[in-house]
Amino acid sequence: MYTNRISIDKDSPVPIYHQVATNIRERIMKNEWKENEKIPSEAKLTEEYDISRVTLRQALDELKREGIINKIQGKGVFVKYNPKPFVHDFSLPTALNAKLEQSGNNIIPVLLTSSMCGTIPHVNECLKISEEESLVYIKRLFLFNNKPIGLNRSWLADSMVPKILDKPLIGNHLSTTLSKNYNLTPVNIENSIQSIIPNAADMKLLNVQYTVPATFLKSISYLDDQTPLEYSETIWLGDSVKFTFNTNAIQ
Repeated sequence: MYTNRISIDKDSPVPIYHQVATNIRERIMKNEWKENEKIPSEAKLTEEYDISRVTLRQALDELKREGIINKIQGKGVFVKYNPKPFVHDFSLPTALNAKLEQSGNNIIPVLLTSSMCGTIPHVNECLKISEEESLVYIKRLFLFNNKPIGLNRSWLADSMVPKILDKPLIGNHLSTTLSKNYNLTPVNIENSIQSIIPNAADMKLLNVQYTVPATFLKSISYLDDQTPLEYSETIWLGDSVKFTFNTNAIQ
Protein backbone atom coordinates (compact mmCIF):
# COMPACT_ATOMS: atom_id res chain seq x y z
CA MET A 1 0.00 0.00 0.00
CA TYR A 2 1.01 3.60 -0.54
CA THR A 3 2.19 5.24 2.68
CA ASN A 4 3.71 8.47 1.37
CA ARG A 5 2.29 11.37 -0.53
CA ILE A 6 1.93 10.80 -4.23
CA SER A 7 3.43 13.50 -6.42
CA ILE A 8 0.96 15.50 -8.52
CA ASP A 9 2.21 18.23 -10.83
CA LYS A 10 0.10 21.19 -9.81
CA ASP A 11 1.76 23.39 -12.45
CA SER A 12 0.76 21.06 -15.28
CA PRO A 13 -1.93 22.13 -17.78
CA VAL A 14 -3.54 18.73 -17.12
CA PRO A 15 -6.23 19.26 -14.45
CA ILE A 16 -5.23 17.97 -11.01
CA TYR A 17 -8.37 15.85 -10.67
CA HIS A 18 -7.59 14.17 -13.99
CA GLN A 19 -4.04 13.37 -12.82
CA VAL A 20 -5.46 11.86 -9.63
CA ALA A 21 -8.05 9.82 -11.55
CA THR A 22 -5.30 8.52 -13.84
CA ASN A 23 -3.15 7.48 -10.89
CA ILE A 24 -6.02 5.74 -9.07
CA ARG A 25 -6.89 3.95 -12.32
CA GLU A 26 -3.29 2.75 -12.63
CA ARG A 27 -3.29 1.53 -9.03
CA ILE A 28 -6.44 -0.50 -9.69
CA MET A 29 -4.88 -1.94 -12.85
CA LYS A 30 -1.88 -3.02 -10.75
CA ASN A 31 -4.28 -4.86 -8.40
CA GLU A 32 -3.60 -2.65 -5.40
CA TRP A 33 -7.34 -2.92 -4.89
CA LYS A 34 -9.27 -5.81 -6.41
CA GLU A 35 -12.79 -5.84 -7.80
CA ASN A 36 -15.46 -5.34 -5.12
CA GLU A 37 -12.76 -4.19 -2.68
CA LYS A 38 -13.14 -0.88 -0.86
CA ILE A 39 -10.53 1.77 -1.66
CA PRO A 40 -9.15 4.09 1.07
CA SER A 41 -11.36 6.78 2.57
CA GLU A 42 -11.57 10.29 1.19
CA ALA A 43 -9.54 11.53 4.16
CA LYS A 44 -6.76 9.05 3.41
CA LEU A 45 -6.70 9.78 -0.34
CA THR A 46 -6.70 13.55 0.09
CA GLU A 47 -3.70 13.14 2.39
CA GLU A 48 -1.88 10.86 -0.07
CA TYR A 49 -2.40 13.22 -3.00
CA ASP A 50 -2.25 16.47 -0.97
CA ILE A 51 -5.45 17.74 -2.55
CA SER A 52 -8.83 19.04 -1.40
CA ARG A 53 -11.89 16.82 -1.05
CA VAL A 54 -13.54 18.77 -3.86
CA THR A 55 -10.70 17.84 -6.22
CA LEU A 56 -10.74 14.22 -5.07
CA ARG A 57 -14.47 13.95 -5.62
CA GLN A 58 -14.01 15.27 -9.16
CA ALA A 59 -11.46 12.49 -9.75
CA LEU A 60 -13.75 9.85 -8.29
CA ASP A 61 -16.66 11.14 -10.36
CA GLU A 62 -14.54 10.66 -13.49
CA LEU A 63 -13.78 7.06 -12.51
CA LYS A 64 -17.43 6.46 -11.70
CA ARG A 65 -18.48 7.71 -15.15
CA GLU A 66 -16.02 5.21 -16.65
CA GLY A 67 -17.63 2.44 -14.60
CA ILE A 68 -14.39 1.67 -12.75
CA ILE A 69 -15.65 2.46 -9.26
CA ASN A 70 -18.98 2.44 -7.48
CA LYS A 71 -19.97 4.76 -4.65
CA ILE A 72 -22.22 3.26 -1.98
CA GLN A 73 -23.85 5.75 0.36
CA GLY A 74 -22.66 5.27 3.91
CA LYS A 75 -20.18 2.54 3.00
CA GLY A 76 -17.55 4.14 0.78
CA VAL A 77 -16.07 3.65 -2.69
CA PHE A 78 -15.56 0.19 -4.16
CA VAL A 79 -13.75 -1.07 -7.25
CA LYS A 80 -16.34 -2.11 -9.83
CA TYR A 81 -13.97 -3.52 -12.44
CA ASN A 82 -10.29 -3.57 -13.32
CA PRO A 83 -9.66 -1.66 -16.58
CA LYS A 84 -6.68 -3.79 -17.61
CA PRO A 85 -6.03 -3.38 -21.34
CA PHE A 86 -6.73 -6.02 -23.95
CA VAL A 87 -3.42 -7.52 -25.10
CA HIS A 88 -3.03 -7.60 -28.89
CA ASP A 89 -0.27 -10.07 -29.80
CA PHE A 90 1.40 -9.15 -33.09
CA SER A 91 3.54 -12.28 -33.00
CA LEU A 92 0.59 -14.47 -33.92
CA PRO A 93 0.46 -15.19 -37.68
CA THR A 94 -3.34 -14.92 -37.82
CA ALA A 95 -5.77 -12.24 -38.87
CA LEU A 96 -6.93 -9.61 -36.40
CA ASN A 97 -10.47 -10.93 -36.15
CA ALA A 98 -9.23 -14.48 -35.65
CA LYS A 99 -7.01 -13.25 -32.80
CA LEU A 100 -9.99 -11.66 -31.14
CA GLU A 101 -12.07 -14.80 -31.55
CA GLN A 102 -9.34 -17.11 -30.24
CA SER A 103 -8.06 -14.87 -27.45
CA GLY A 104 -10.54 -16.06 -24.83
CA ASN A 105 -11.25 -12.44 -23.92
CA ASN A 106 -14.70 -10.97 -23.88
CA ILE A 107 -14.32 -9.15 -27.20
CA ILE A 108 -17.62 -8.34 -28.89
CA PRO A 109 -17.72 -6.89 -32.43
CA VAL A 110 -20.70 -4.64 -33.12
CA LEU A 111 -21.60 -3.98 -36.75
CA LEU A 112 -22.13 -0.29 -37.50
CA THR A 113 -22.10 -0.20 -41.30
CA SER A 114 -21.94 -2.69 -44.17
CA SER A 115 -22.35 -1.40 -47.70
CA MET A 116 -20.98 -1.14 -51.21
CA CYS A 117 -18.83 1.89 -51.83
CA GLY A 118 -17.17 3.39 -54.84
CA THR A 119 -13.51 3.09 -55.60
CA ILE A 120 -10.97 4.56 -53.19
CA PRO A 121 -7.67 4.93 -55.05
CA HIS A 122 -5.27 4.07 -52.23
CA VAL A 123 -7.44 1.15 -51.04
CA ASN A 124 -7.80 -0.26 -54.56
CA GLU A 125 -4.06 0.04 -54.94
CA CYS A 126 -3.42 -1.82 -51.65
CA LEU A 127 -5.80 -4.58 -52.72
CA LYS A 128 -4.15 -4.68 -56.17
CA ILE A 129 -7.42 -4.33 -58.05
CA SER A 130 -8.42 -2.04 -60.89
CA GLU A 131 -9.30 1.56 -60.21
CA GLU A 132 -12.84 0.88 -61.44
CA GLU A 133 -13.71 -2.04 -59.17
CA SER A 134 -16.17 -1.37 -56.37
CA LEU A 135 -15.40 -2.13 -52.74
CA VAL A 136 -17.28 -3.71 -49.87
CA TYR A 137 -17.08 -1.50 -46.77
CA ILE A 138 -17.62 -2.78 -43.23
CA LYS A 139 -17.36 -0.68 -40.07
CA ARG A 140 -17.47 -2.24 -36.60
CA LEU A 141 -16.95 -1.29 -32.99
CA PHE A 142 -14.97 -3.64 -30.72
CA LEU A 143 -16.16 -3.94 -27.14
CA PHE A 144 -14.05 -5.36 -24.32
CA ASN A 145 -15.95 -6.00 -21.09
CA ASN A 146 -18.81 -4.15 -22.76
CA LYS A 147 -16.75 -0.98 -23.26
CA PRO A 148 -15.57 0.37 -26.64
CA ILE A 149 -11.85 -0.16 -27.18
CA GLY A 150 -11.53 -0.15 -30.97
CA LEU A 151 -13.14 1.16 -34.14
CA ASN A 152 -12.48 -0.93 -37.24
CA ARG A 153 -13.03 -0.10 -40.90
CA SER A 154 -12.45 -2.84 -43.50
CA TRP A 155 -12.55 -2.88 -47.28
CA LEU A 156 -12.59 -5.87 -49.60
CA ALA A 157 -12.77 -6.23 -53.38
CA ASP A 158 -16.35 -6.94 -54.39
CA SER A 159 -15.16 -9.66 -56.79
CA MET A 160 -13.53 -11.55 -53.89
CA VAL A 161 -16.64 -11.71 -51.72
CA PRO A 162 -19.74 -11.72 -53.99
CA LYS A 163 -23.05 -11.17 -52.18
CA ILE A 164 -21.37 -10.89 -48.78
CA LEU A 165 -23.83 -8.16 -47.88
CA ASP A 166 -26.85 -10.36 -48.59
CA LYS A 167 -26.48 -12.12 -45.23
CA PRO A 168 -25.30 -10.94 -41.81
CA LEU A 169 -21.70 -11.59 -40.84
CA ILE A 170 -21.39 -14.72 -38.71
CA GLY A 171 -21.45 -13.33 -35.18
CA ASN A 172 -20.25 -10.02 -36.69
CA HIS A 173 -16.86 -11.71 -37.22
CA LEU A 174 -15.44 -10.94 -40.65
CA SER A 175 -12.70 -13.60 -40.54
CA THR A 176 -15.18 -16.35 -39.66
CA THR A 177 -17.49 -15.27 -42.47
CA LEU A 178 -14.65 -15.19 -45.01
CA SER A 179 -13.40 -18.60 -43.92
CA LYS A 180 -16.72 -20.44 -43.73
CA ASN A 181 -18.61 -18.81 -46.58
CA TYR A 182 -15.79 -18.16 -49.05
CA ASN A 183 -12.96 -20.48 -47.96
CA LEU A 184 -10.69 -17.43 -47.68
CA THR A 185 -8.15 -17.52 -44.86
CA PRO A 186 -5.22 -15.08 -44.76
CA VAL A 187 -1.78 -16.44 -43.96
CA ASN A 188 0.05 -13.18 -43.21
CA ILE A 189 -0.62 -9.52 -42.50
CA GLU A 190 1.33 -6.34 -43.11
CA ASN A 191 0.80 -3.85 -40.29
CA SER A 192 1.76 -0.24 -39.77
CA ILE A 193 1.22 1.62 -36.50
CA GLN A 194 0.87 5.31 -35.75
CA SER A 195 -0.08 7.27 -32.63
CA ILE A 196 -3.01 9.60 -33.23
CA ILE A 197 -5.75 11.58 -31.50
CA PRO A 198 -9.13 10.45 -32.91
CA ASN A 199 -11.39 13.00 -34.55
CA ALA A 200 -14.59 14.13 -32.83
CA ALA A 201 -16.86 11.68 -34.69
CA ASP A 202 -14.67 8.69 -33.83
CA MET A 203 -14.32 9.82 -30.21
CA LYS A 204 -18.12 9.88 -29.98
CA LEU A 205 -18.37 6.31 -31.30
CA LEU A 206 -15.64 5.21 -28.86
CA ASN A 207 -17.46 7.00 -26.04
CA VAL A 208 -14.49 9.02 -24.84
CA GLN A 209 -15.13 12.46 -23.42
CA TYR A 210 -11.64 13.89 -23.61
CA THR A 211 -8.95 14.15 -26.23
CA VAL A 212 -7.23 10.83 -25.67
CA PRO A 213 -4.27 9.20 -27.43
CA ALA A 214 -4.96 6.22 -29.61
CA THR A 215 -3.12 3.77 -31.83
CA PHE A 216 -3.96 3.80 -35.53
CA LEU A 217 -3.34 0.41 -37.12
CA LYS A 218 -3.33 -0.11 -40.90
CA SER A 219 -3.37 -3.73 -42.04
CA ILE A 220 -3.35 -5.65 -45.31
CA SER A 221 -4.03 -9.38 -45.09
CA TYR A 222 -2.83 -11.80 -47.77
CA LEU A 223 -3.85 -15.25 -48.96
CA ASP A 224 -1.24 -17.99 -49.42
CA ASP A 225 -0.64 -16.90 -53.03
CA GLN A 226 0.00 -13.34 -51.77
CA THR A 227 -3.30 -12.03 -53.14
CA PRO A 228 -4.47 -9.16 -50.92
CA LEU A 229 -7.73 -10.02 -49.19
CA GLU A 230 -8.57 -7.19 -46.83
CA TYR A 231 -7.42 -3.64 -46.17
CA SER A 232 -8.37 -2.34 -42.75
CA GLU A 233 -7.88 0.67 -40.50
CA THR A 234 -8.44 0.26 -36.78
CA ILE A 235 -8.31 2.85 -34.03
CA TRP A 236 -7.44 1.33 -30.65
CA LEU A 237 -7.82 3.44 -27.50
CA GLY A 238 -4.38 3.98 -26.04
CA ASP A 239 -5.28 3.13 -22.45
CA SER A 240 -7.38 0.08 -23.36
CA VAL A 241 -5.12 -1.96 -25.64
CA LYS A 242 -1.53 -3.09 -25.15
CA PHE A 243 0.47 -4.38 -28.11
CA THR A 244 3.01 -7.16 -27.68
CA PHE A 245 5.33 -8.77 -30.22
CA ASN A 246 8.39 -10.98 -30.32
CA THR A 247 11.59 -10.30 -32.21
CA ASN A 248 14.35 -12.71 -33.09
CA ALA A 249 18.05 -11.94 -33.32
CA ILE A 250 19.40 -11.57 -36.84
CA GLN A 251 21.42 -14.65 -37.73
